[in-house]
Amino acid sequence: MKRYWMLCIAAVMLLPGCNTDTETTETGNIRQAEKDTASIAAGAPEAAAADTILQAVVHLTLTASGNSLEEMRYDQDTLEAKAGALIKLKLINEAEDMTMVHNVVFTAPGKYKMVALAGEQLGASGNYVPDTTTVIASSPIALPGQTVEVEFTAPLKPGNYEFVCTYPEHWRRMHGVFKVK
Repeated sequence: MKRYWMLCIAAVMLLPGCNTDTETTETGNIRQAEKDTASIAAGAPEAAAADTILQAVVHLTLTASGNSLEEMRYDQDTLEAKAGALIKLKLINEAEDMTMVHNVVFTAPGKYKMVALAGEQLGASGNYVPDTTTVIASSPIALPGQTVEVEFTAPLKPGNYEFVCTYPEHWRRMHGVFKVK
């Protein structure tokens, strides 16, 4: 009989350790552990109510090429998207020369030169992108041979916005129009 009670006490003490849905905190409190989101989503009523409003997505690719200030350029001088669209832009830097570092910065109409010059003044510590309301979006710096991506929402107001590489002196040859319709 004594052995029976010892077994029961041991079983009761081990039971909390067998439960995979709870965990004991340092203070000894038991709290609910995170569950697998897939299993929750499968049976959750919220999963049945799908989002009926989908934002248009525009996938764009812009390639920077050239191994000197005279050769460098974007492969396109015009990019287009619908107003309010989600833009997923891939910037491919095909250059091989280590001085051919590029980015792409989208600006308000007529502001690409101002933004590029402010980026030059800011320097590498700010990724050559000034903190100003005239900047709509910017990519990370793409080193030679590197591809970077940026996601942003196109302006809601249609118009001819601009894009530019703000690395020092690149703005003179690397800029274009971002048409929002």
